[in-house]
Amino acid sequence: MSTRRTSSAKADSLQLERLPLAELRQGRRGKHYDLVGKIAGEIEALPDGEALRIALDGMDVSLANLRSAVTRAMTSRGVKIGTFSDGESLFVWRKTAGTARYERKRRKK
Repeated sequence: MSTRRTSSAKADSLQLERLPLAELRQGRRGKHYDLVGKIAGEIEALPDGEALRIALDGMDVSLANLRSAVTRAMTSRGVKIGTFSDGESLFVWRKTAGTARYERKRRKK
């Protein structure tokens, strides 16, 4: 019976608050949030036909994880991007009608 009193005491001390969903901050804040936010801002500012070169030397994140995080962030912002890597750098650009000729053509199965 003492357990029930303890649970009841915990429930009584629980603080609840109602708020509109518009005030609720929803979004992913992963390990590389600040880095990806900076890269995303640069990508959005890129003129058509230019790519952003991101040097991988000294990064504390792998190429695969960086590419994945940048792609996820840009998709959530509604921006289509293309990526390429030469092993030393990651290149990222906004996909537009003008950049289609520079992108790899995928074979249809």
